[in-house]
Amino acid sequence: MQFDTVDKRLLELLREDGRASHASLAKAVGLSAPAVGERVRKLEQAGVIKGFRAVLDPEAVGLQVTAFVMIAPQPRKPAKQLVERLTSLPEVEAVYSVAGVYSFMAKVRARSTSELDELLDRMFLLDGVERTETIMVLRTAVERAPNLPFSRE
Repeated sequence: MQFDTVDKRLLELLREDGRASHASLAKAVGLSAPAVGERVRKLEQAGVIKGFRAVLDPEAVGLQVTAFVMIAPQPRKPAKQLVERLTSLPEVEAVYSVAGVYSFMAKVRARSTSELDELLDRMFLLDGVERTETIMVLRTAVERAPNLPFSRE
């Protein structure tokens, strides 16, 4: 999709405040509120904007432990089914297909190290998992919304 300067500015503004009203966005970009609403709707329909949600502080909701679990699938097992099994676990926040020794990396959150240990046992027992390796996060230095490549233009 091609973005004009107004689309780019709207995406920047919504990235910072997804709850911004169409009226405030309209004022910032010099359009009417209905015109902004139409542009936002088109960006949603095109799949550029996937949705609006509250960004929660994991620790504030009791998720004290973050880890990345590297997963090597069993040979000759369908990867799609393994991904479905991984994403069915509520502690799994994201699953990435990666290059290297492991084929997948899952970002997980748990209330405690003992809860993480239980999760790792469940993950290892999933059909299609050959082996795992876990990297625990000690402290999150930076975590932010995706970079908009045109913000630097």
